[in-house]
Amino acid sequence: MKKFAVIGSPISHSLSPQIHTIFAEQNNVQISYEAIEVEEKDFATKVDYLFKDGYSGLNITLPLKEAAYSYSESTSERAALSESVNTLCFRGESIFGDTTDGQGLLNDFEEKEIIVKDSKVILIGAGGSAKAILPSLISAKPKSICLINRTYRNAEFLERKYQSTFTNIRALEVESELNEDADIVINSASAGVLQEELVLPKNIFGPESKVYDLSYSKKETPFNSYAKKLGVNEIYDGLGMLVQQAALSFEIWNEYKPNTQKIEQKLRA
Repeated sequence: MKKFAVIGSPISHSLSPQIHTIFAEQNNVQISYEAIEVEEKDFATKVDYLFKDGYSGLNITLPLKEAAYSYSESTSERAALSESVNTLCFRGESIFGDTTDGQGLLNDFEEKEIIVKDSKVILIGAGGSAKAILPSLISAKPKSICLINRTYRNAEFLERKYQSTFTNIRALEVESELNEDADIVINSASAGVLQEELVLPKNIFGPESKVYDLSYSKKETPFNSYAKKLGVNEIYDGLGMLVQQAALSFEIWNEYKPNTQKIEQKLRA
């Protein structure tokens, strides 16, 4: 039986064990999958131990994705671009790191008929979650990407990093006003989850904007509640992305592509 786990802190709320169990049952594969609390200071020691203990693969969640990138001995191109890893396994004798976050987001967008191509996109946040999805967003050929972060210099850093490959990307101060309505507003910041004040431009949402929060919870996320109060009608949380990125990780480990249809609805029920 192959052993897998998701590691992070906090981790008790994770739905990943349930999702991967569903994937395994689809193909009559015997696996175990656990959620294991790991703090950043203990990352390398704990991952060393888990692989020595016979784990075949690990999923990495916040706040450990950049530590996982540094730990990897080789990476996929998308992980190298984002400097973020959410999937670890062996390739030969070395530790291979990949990120399925960005493609998982695009797969969920496709399922929900959210079209990135030629769209005006606002991405809130400039931390690990934003870094993980930016290369995939750029690959989907939006019209523009506007980066908004409470600490402006972090958004400016991402603007400089990607300016050469995608010229229509810009950082914006939270006190600024937007010149036109966004088609898609993506929240990757943790302020709402941490019950911190949401600091955003006043006119960030247009009447036709589609809003997507990478966070998910049983109740509506604070960010999505805020968007709804300001008149946004089309609102999503990150549960669909969680399912889609998990499917891609499962495929990397087991060379079997699981069926993701109706799993999001099953989890919500």
